[in-house]
Parts: sequence; structure tokens; C-alpha cells
Amino acid sequence: MNLKLIVIFIVFTGILAVSCSSKKENKQTDKKTETTQKEKLPDTKSITNTGSLLDKYDIQSESPQILKLSSDLMEISGITFTNDNRLFAHGDEYGDIYELNPENGKLVKMFSLGDIKVIKGDFEDIAFVNDRFFLVESKGKLYEFTEGQSGVFMEYKTYKTFLNSGNNVEGLCYDPETNSLLLACKDLGGEGYGKDKTVYSFSLDKMSLDEKPRFVIPNKKIKNNTEEGKFNPSGIARNPVSGTFFIIAARGNTIIELSKEGELLNQADLPESVHKQAEGIAFSSDGTLYISDEGRGGTPVIAVYPLKK
Repeated sequence: MNLKLIVIFIVFTGILAVSCSSKKENKQTDKKTETTQKEKLPDTKSITNTGSLLDKYDIQSESPQILKLSSDLMEISGITFTNDNRLFAHGDEYGDIYELNPENGKLVKMFSLGDIKVIKGDFEDIAFVNDRFFLVESKGKLYEFTEGQSGVFMEYKTYKTFLNSGNNVEGLCYDPETNSLLLACKDLGGEGYGKDKTVYSFSLDKMSLDEKPRFVIPNKKIKNNTEEGKFNPSGIARNPVSGTFFIIAARGNTIIELSKEGELLNQADLPESVHKQAEGIAFSSDGTLYISDEGRGGTPVIAVYPLKK
């Protein structure tokens, strides 16, 4: 082997060694990054085989963190979180939207739906979808609007559905996997469903309500282990960690969890000493559970339940 070939061989060997070392370091860096990202996510290893996450919240606690709210929200109904983890709420009779501090419940700002005069209605729940809000009335009518500055009146669009006061829609949430809003009926589930409760899907692609319910919750599967022996949904929310759906019922003081397919996974009682009238439910991005209660002559509150590690 002549001198020229020897030099080429040595240079090539050196380049190969550096390349392998670089790839090894990149793999180690990627592995470290992946580990760091995993550490930031809630630990869901102890989720049951059924996929339930409800047991990871201390629902039975009679002393959870309580956010005391202004008397303006005496009849607080729905609550929701934006993508940047800001908390919004609304009352029962007027189209006033409140931004609240999720740490202490203090009012950040309030804006209204309407033009000069705020609109009135039987508003039951609110949901945030990317850059817009949706508000639902008990008769199934939806209001779409964007966020406003404090004290401003905002324009809105409305969408009618075939649901009515007999169905008494009280729950609303967004499902990103199907790009739809889910509407939970408090009373009648629809023709042929008897005492079973239903949740309908409003497609945001078609801007229309599907004729058949997304979920049907069999009455016989709900444990009648409360004083009222009832289950009348008053709020629904999607858990961002598990992708399952949590539904609360003020009448019955109950919370249940449904799978993405609508299977009943779990159920728990809401302590009446904490929840006088649970009307709204929402999750922050890390899975922390928030439940709002009307004041009923006292102080309106939001109870906070962190996801257990």
C-alpha cells in the first residue's frame, strides 16, 4: 500500500469514528429529552385496566381547595379552560362571560354578549374551541363568539338544534378527536330512550347536530346510592390526560366517567357538604379537575381536585 492510500485510509477511519461518536451522543440527547418530556406529564401508570382515571382524584374529600367567587356568580353554571389555561365561567340568566383566576377565583375581567344591552337566556354551559367560545341554552340553542376585552359587548352567531326544553341540555364540552361539541341532556334523552340519559354530538365541520346520540347512559347502570336516587347530568368535560369524559349530576350528587366509546367506567358520590349544587366541570391541561357550585343563598364556589401522581 503506497503512502497516498495510507493517508486516505487514516483520514477515512477518523471521519467514521467521529460520525459514530456524534450519532451516539445524539441518541443519548434524544433519550434525555424524551425522559424530561415524560417527567413533565402526569403519571398515569396506575390507571385501572378499564381505563378509568376517576379514582386518581380525591373526590370523597370534604376539605378540597375551594375558590370563593363573587356574588355576581351566585348562579354560576358552566366553566371552561382556554388552551393557555385561563379559566372562564358564566351565570344562568345573562350572557355575561367572566374570566377568573384559577388560583384564587378572583375576577380578572367580564365581557358580555349583545349590543349595548346584554342578552338574556337560560344558559347552561360553556366550551372553548381553539379561538372561540360556545355557550348552550337549555333548549339546545348554541351561541358562538370570540373573547372580548373587559366591559365590551361581543357579537355572536347562533345555531339551532332539534333538542328542546324537554331534553333540558345542561352540559357542553369539546372533543378534539372528533372536532365536535358534546351536549348532555339533563332530562329526556329522546324518543325511545326512556329513563336512559343521552349525550349528542354537534359537528363543527358540518355545524349541525347528529341525529343519533354519541353516548347513551343506561339508567340501570347508574348506582342509586344517593339520597335522591337520581342522575340528571348538569355538566360534562373531557379529561385531557385520559381522553375520557366526566359527567356530573347536581340531582344525585354524582360524578361518572365514560370511555371514548361511551362505556361507563366508574362512578363516585360528590360529598353534599362540599357540593351544594354542582353545575360546571372543567379540566386544566395537566388534568386538574374543577367543579363549580351555585351559592344557593351562600357563597358560589369552585372546588379544585389535583390529579394524584
